[in-house]
Amino acid sequence: MKTLAQIRADNALKAAKKPGMGLGKEGGDALSGFPMLIKMDGLLAALAFAIERKSENSRKHPGAFLIANAIAEHLSNKKIGIASSTNADDLVKELANDPDDSKLRRATAETLAYINYLKRFVV
Repeated sequence: MKTLAQIRADNALKAAKKPGMGLGKEGGDALSGFPMLIKMDGLLAALAFAIERKSENSRKHPGAFLIANAIAEHLSNKKIGIASSTNADDLVKELANDPDDSKLRRATAETLAYINYLKRFVV
């Protein structure tokens, strides 16, 4: 049986291979600041930032959106089992509408642990 660390690392390695993962505006780094965004404003606010759209309906922060999708995939992994949503848009709805506030706390803690791996694997 895999440990949580192994599951996090495996999921992060897979997500790190996605083109554009963590890229910020003008070639910057969206990934290094994402944990602080979560710590300062909360997971829901960070996810809302990541899924934000421009007026022409494209993503305002495509690198952050990829991070949010990776988070959704990780949290919905059957071995993690915190969320059922596999994409960022649905994860925001799921966490915002869940009456159990402990789910949001667990999702936040797990996301921060997961991002520690992801930001080390993204080149």
